[in-house]
Amino acid sequence: MACNKFMSYQVSARKWRPQNFSEVIGQGHIVQTLKNALLNKRIGHAYLFSGTRGVGKTTMARIFAKALNCVKGPTPEPCNECEMCRDITGGYCPDVVEIDGASNTGVDDVRELRENVKYASSKGKYKVYIVDEVHMLSKPAFNAFLKTLEEPPAHIIFIFATTEPNKIPETVISRCQYFEFKRISINDVVEQLMLITKKEGINVSRDMLTLIAKSAEGSMRDALVAMDQILSFSGDTIREEDVKIILGFVGREVLSSFMNSIIQKDIQNILKLVKELTINGTDLRIFCKEFLEYIRNLMVIKVSANPASLIDLSTVDIEHFKSEAEKISMEELQQMFNIILKTEADLRYASQPPLIIEMALIKMTQVGKIMTVDEILKRLENLGQKTEDKRQKTENREQKAESRATAPVEEKDISRLWERIKELVSAKKPSLGGILEDIKLSNIKGDEIILNFKEKASESFHRKTIELNQNVIRDTIKEVIGREVKIILEASSKGESSKRSLSGNDIEKWKREKIQEVIDIIPGVVIQEVGGDPEHVSG
Repeated sequence: MACNKFMSYQVSARKWRPQNFSEVIGQGHIVQTLKNALLNKRIGHAYLFSGTRGVGKTTMARIFAKALNCVKGPTPEPCNECEMCRDITGGYCPDVVEIDGASNTGVDDVRELRENVKYASSKGKYKVYIVDEVHMLSKPAFNAFLKTLEEPPAHIIFIFATTEPNKIPETVISRCQYFEFKRISINDVVEQLMLITKKEGINVSRDMLTLIAKSAEGSMRDALVAMDQILSFSGDTIREEDVKIILGFVGREVLSSFMNSIIQKDIQNILKLVKELTINGTDLRIFCKEFLEYIRNLMVIKVSANPASLIDLSTVDIEHFKSEAEKISMEELQQMFNIILKTEADLRYASQPPLIIEMALIKMTQVGKIMTVDEILKRLENLGQKTEDKRQKTENREQKAESRATAPVEEKDISRLWERIKELVSAKKPSLGGILEDIKLSNIKGDEIILNFKEKASESFHRKTIELNQNVIRDTIKEVIGREVKIILEASSKGESSKRSLSGNDIEKWKREKIQEVIDIIPGVVIQEVGGDPEHVSG
């Protein structure tokens, strides 16, 4: 009895395999097409089903075979009660032949198949050949199949199933009606799991079934296998901890700790968390996969007004994501997503995966805000406007200064300025201050200051002295009026050409001035009077 009870156990994937079209989930477009073909008697001689594992390709082929050979058929609703339906369901109907393409790859296998198709079906209306993993056939085998596939006997139906349609020659695909099976949505998988667990009396929450559905990646069979494994571990009550241990999930709390450490740039805690993952034996590829989804959920929360329609999370989890999404920008999330995406690929070839994870997470702490092209252009525009405003202000200041400089200066102001200049020059160089007593400031025009010699001054001597000391004079003028100026020396109305008409007293004065010029130019020189008239002295 115990032995019979043990042997009667059947895995969920087989026990809950759909037995008619209405039980197939996630492939409505194919179900509708095949049912219409049966209703309208438009049955093709070859079908090609492609899609990822566990989405119902072989199951659909068996249901279609039953629909063709049911006593009521061809019918879109096989009865599952007649002898043909029961035999096909049990897998021992001689008119439905399932061939494993992976173990029958050669030309000889195809030749044997070609010989068998000549014989009529034993009990059913059609003889159906279901060739699984047909892409594993060799190229010569496909070539040997072409003629039979193009013009098979009227009672023969070929149904090919494959996960890699790109490996099938175009000449074969063109001879078949091609159906592409979709991955089953998480919601459809969860609904089916809830139906099964309810009938089986299993105590489990929808959130736990959602985790199982996510791990299946659109495969109903994978979800049922995972649930059987968890039930073997936990019994009839499935807890969150059991699901995470069996499936290797990291969990939202751990991912949240990683994200908070990244936002706070807490590298020490990041290294600690990675070490914990390694000690717990977490598959780091699964960690990357979960972290990518975590970042994606944060991005959805930031851009969507109704995130619940786009992510399968509870209200509490959505509120948590909202509070966390406020701490980080969309640009930073995009950078983080790209870093983890690249890390996931790098892990395949890494000799030390934990180091790759550590470096990637540390890199994520350094992400910054990326400016869009529009933002850059706007910033440049603002910078250009500021530069233009600054230039305009500078021009205004210069124009004001120029207007002040070119404005006529009253005589009393000129006199006061010149007295101040002479006072400062005398403080710096007393001898130069004495020279300036014989010079007057006649006018200020823009950046030019005009000096005139007084009538008693010796122009040549004073001009030479001023030229030698022009830096002192120019700097002093700048101190007084606040800007650089150019010194213009204008000759007096009486030039040195009048020296020959001077009186005797004037000649003596002229001689003393000339002698003083020599002494100033050549210090230490000894001057002796040798006689002669003024004309001789003047040369």
